[in-house]
Amino acid sequence: MGEHRGTMPALTSTENRLLRRLPAFSPIAIRLLSAISDERSSFKEVARLISLDPVLSGEVLRLANSGLYGRRFEVRSILHAIAMLGFGKLSQIAMTAALWRGLPRRTAPYVREWWRHSIATALLARQCGDEFSSDFDYTAGLLHGVGQLALFADAPDDYPELVDCAYGERSNLAERERQVFGVDHASLAGILLESWGLPEKLCNAVASHHSVSTSPKDLEHAVQIACLGAEYSGFGRCGCHESLALSVPDALAELLADNNVIEKLVTGVNEIECSLG
Repeated sequence: MGEHRGTMPALTSTENRLLRRLPAFSPIAIRLLSAISDERSSFKEVARLISLDPVLSGEVLRLANSGLYGRRFEVRSILHAIAMLGFGKLSQIAMTAALWRGLPRRTAPYVREWWRHSIATALLARQCGDEFSSDFDYTAGLLHGVGQLALFADAPDDYPELVDCAYGERSNLAERERQVFGVDHASLAGILLESWGLPEKLCNAVASHHSVSTSPKDLEHAVQIACLGAEYSGFGRCGCHESLALSVPDALAELLADNNVIEKLVTGVNEIECSLG
């Protein structure tokens, strides 16, 4: 489940349909995703891309000035944000704002739940994988659930009901997705990211976020633990219920050993949500 396609063979008709169901992210947002994921990109290039989209720029600045980043002085421009926050944090902010802009039916209860799960996973992945370069940990956590978003866009009434049934009956969500849609949300997320031209290791981490990583220090492991942690903390339903019902993985228990982790997570998710409206 959730294995990434290294050379991306021809997609099935179902996969093609689901890819088309997601509202197209703006060309600027896609270029921004690629630039942030490329270790060779300069902060000037990222700042230029953000500045090409006035709405995105405004959302980035609102996030940069939110209480989440504890700024004592107002951040007035993208370049100023880089100087004050650093390239890494600005990249995370820009990625968050870009995804927010592409959300379909933002006010739908399922989409709100999905969005909060994505943010919580990104914030926890950043804690789990702070050794990774280019903020792949945060980005992978943020984007790991886009397959669910595509399934929802394809069946906005039926998909939330499918999730409800899987959780109510304590059955495997991915298996139910494959039965109904012909693909599970983790595999679909990997396909989506690959279609956007994002790096292979990012696609692999997203596509395998419900698998069991053999390495406790890789990007895949960071996303897996973060996804579990987000759901354990009450954010969203990504199909982690079976794993959490068995036991809390040692890595997650270690992450949650700090009694303030969940409190900080709730505060962080709320700050981002409030800043973006």
